[in-house]
Amino acid sequence: MTSTTNWAPVPAELAGLFATVSTATVASQLLKRGLRDQFLAGVHPLRPGQRMVGAAWTLRTIPAREDLDGLLPGTRPTAGLSLFDAIESTPAGAVLVVDGRGQARTATGGDILAERLRVRGACGLVTDAGLRDVAGLAETGLPCYSAGATANVSRAYLRVLEQDVPIGCGDVAVYPGDVLVGDDDGVIVVPREYVETVAADAADQEGLERFIGEKVRAGASLHGLYPASAELLAEYRETADGNNSGREPHQ
Repeated sequence: MTSTTNWAPVPAELAGLFATVSTATVASQLLKRGLRDQFLAGVHPLRPGQRMVGAAWTLRTIPAREDLDGLLPGTRPTAGLSLFDAIESTPAGAVLVVDGRGQARTATGGDILAERLRVRGACGLVTDAGLRDVAGLAETGLPCYSAGATANVSRAYLRVLEQDVPIGCGDVAVYPGDVLVGDDDGVIVVPREYVETVAADAADQEGLERFIGEKVRAGASLHGLYPASAELLAEYRETADGNNSGREPHQ
């Protein structure tokens, strides 16, 4: 499918920066820009230890209706966009983000669909509904985030309606092309217009916090560390991280 929203993958340099920072650091940087809650509520990693960075390819659903979605005896779903269609449209470099309406009792993906996404070059699968076949999902290696595990199929509760449109997921607005960053805490959404500055400043903040962590382990008091004093910042700028950034650290 050709995007109607000028969807584009995350540039490699920025993806590399986001891959080195935590969602907590990204949240701090977004807050400094007035965006107070871009973290998806109730959405958790399938398994720990995976990182995810990719541009949102979105999928919107509505509640299922028995007469239209093949739920009555002897009936079949009426024609329309399917979850399979969305999988086959997801571009390489994308994270498929499903507006599952917070329906943790129904799945919006399983191991075969996730494997197809992986083969197509997708970077992850995110939904505020459930996922099924979680043992097989973990084996695909595709980063997956959801409201939990369930065996129920999606069409019992949800009808796929549109893709590549603005959606809500985890009580956060997600627009096509927004950047999703995932770690063990969950998933955060970076609006596309903030991506470059947030990536750079988050990387700087991580460097400063590594330096502060070393101070704490050496016995330093928190006073003067948070927020960093002028003296601490001057000392940090003399380190390798401080010199390499070439920027004023953003706490």
